[in-house]
Amino acid sequence: MKGLARWKQSACVPIAAGLAGAGRRIKGFGISSGSMGWWNLSGEDFIAVVAGKFFFPLDRRLEIGTEGYSPKILEKIEYAGANAVSFKQAQQHLKMLGDLEISDKHIQRITERLGAERQKRRDEEVDLMKQDKLEVKVLNRPEVCAVYVDAGKAQTRAEDGLGAGVRGEAWVDTKVACLVTYQAKEHTEDPQPDVPSKLMERETVREICRQMALIHGRSQEEKKPGTKVKKPKAEEETKSERVAKPEPLVRTAVATQQNIEGFGWMVAAEAQKRGFYEAPRKAFVGDGGNWIDPFGALHFPGWTQVLDFMHGMTHLYGGSCAAYGKDTKEAWGLYKRLVTKMWKGEIGSLIRLLENQAKRIGKPSEDADKADPRKIVLLTLDYVRRNAHRMDYPSYRKSGLPISSAPVESLIKQFNQRVKGTEKFWQRNRLEAMLQSRAAHLSEDGRAQKFWSERKATGRAVGRNRLRSCPNPVA
Repeated sequence: MKGLARWKQSACVPIAAGLAGAGRRIKGFGISSGSMGWWNLSGEDFIAVVAGKFFFPLDRRLEIGTEGYSPKILEKIEYAGANAVSFKQAQQHLKMLGDLEISDKHIQRITERLGAERQKRRDEEVDLMKQDKLEVKVLNRPEVCAVYVDAGKAQTRAEDGLGAGVRGEAWVDTKVACLVTYQAKEHTEDPQPDVPSKLMERETVREICRQMALIHGRSQEEKKPGTKVKKPKAEEETKSERVAKPEPLVRTAVATQQNIEGFGWMVAAEAQKRGFYEAPRKAFVGDGGNWIDPFGALHFPGWTQVLDFMHGMTHLYGGSCAAYGKDTKEAWGLYKRLVTKMWKGEIGSLIRLLENQAKRIGKPSEDADKADPRKIVLLTLDYVRRNAHRMDYPSYRKSGLPISSAPVESLIKQFNQRVKGTEKFWQRNRLEAMLQSRAAHLSEDGRAQKFWSERKATGRAVGRNRLRSCPNPVA
C-alpha cells in the first residue's frame, strides 16, 4: 500500500503524500501523525507516505502553473487586461462578470507575463523567417490580400528602479501592421470613375483630416463646437458609389515599438504564415512616409504598391489651404481639382497644378518656418512626386484592391485605446509585452484562444489561491 491514498470524495483538493516528520499537524485539515509514518484524518480514512514534501497532485491535472490559476481563468485575466482601457477597469470587469477578486496589479503582472510569452513565440517565428524556414500555416491560399502599415504613439518612463512615480517620460512610436484577406472580383473598367461625394463635401473633408491628425498625435484642425458632419444620403449617391467594394474576410495584427528593420521582419513573418506571398493579387498600402517605399521594396517586392488615398487627400487639402488661405472659396476649388486628378490617376496633371501654385506664391526663404504657406505647398508637391508610382488608383480599383488605409487607421485607434493616454506611462519591456497581448486579441483568426490550447503550465502552483478558479474540480 505504499504510496496509496484514499481521499474524501467531496474534497476539492486531495491532500497528497506526505509531510516529513512525525507529530506535525496541518492547520485546517485536522491531520495528525500516527505510527509507522502513516497519517490519520479524523472521521475519514487517510493514508499517505512520508516523503518529505507537501504538494497538490491536482495542480498538474488542472494544468495550474506558478500563477496560481487554471488556464481558463488565466485566459479571462489576459482578455480583461488586454482589452479594458486600464488594469483597474479590468479588475472591475473580472469582479462583476466573473466573480473573480483579483487586484489590478496582479492582473497587470499576469497580462504582461503572458504577453512576454507571446512575444517570445513571435521572435521565434521571425528567426525562422530570416532563415527562410517559416511555413505557411493556412490551408487555403488567399486570392486577394493587403498589408497595411502605419504608426501610433505611446508614452514611456524610465526603468530606474526608484519605485513609484514617473521619471524620464518620453513618447515612442508604436508601429502597427494590419493584414487582411479579401473577397473581390476583377473589373474590365474602373468600377468607380467618379470621386465619392463625401470627398467633395467641405465639412466632411475637414473632419476626416482632423481625425487622421489626432490618430497620429498631431492636430491640424480644431473641431468647432456644434459642428455636425453631413453624411451623404444613400439616394444621393451615384451608381458608381454603390459598386461592391472588396469584402474583408480575416484581419490579423502586428505591433511593436522596435525599429523599422525589426518591424519589417515581423510583418513579413505574419504574411508568410498566412500565405500572402502566394496570393495572385496582393497590395502593400502605406501613407507615403519616407520609410514606406523602401520597407515595401525590401519585404514585399513584386506586390502592388499603393499610396493610401486618404493620406494623399489630406496633403492636397493642406496644400490648397496654404496656397489660398484656410476656408477660402479659392482653396476649396483648388482642392476639388487636385483630388479629382488624383482619383482618376492623372498624376502628371496633378503635379503641374501644384507646380503652378508653387510658382504663383514664390519660393520660401531658407529659414522659413514649417508653417510658412510657401513651404507647405512645396512639401505637398514633393510628396506627390515621391509617391507618383503608387497612385494608379483606377488600375487598383479594377483589380479589386483596396486604396485606403482605413483598416490600419481603425486598428491604431484600438491599440491607442489601450496603451495611449495622458496618465499611461509604460516601461519599454512591459509596453512590448502588452502590445503582443493586444494584437492577439485584435486578430480575427482565433490566435488568442489557440495560444491556450498550445501553452503548457509553467511550473507548479503556489499560494493559497491556487485553486480559486475550481471550487470542486473532482466532481
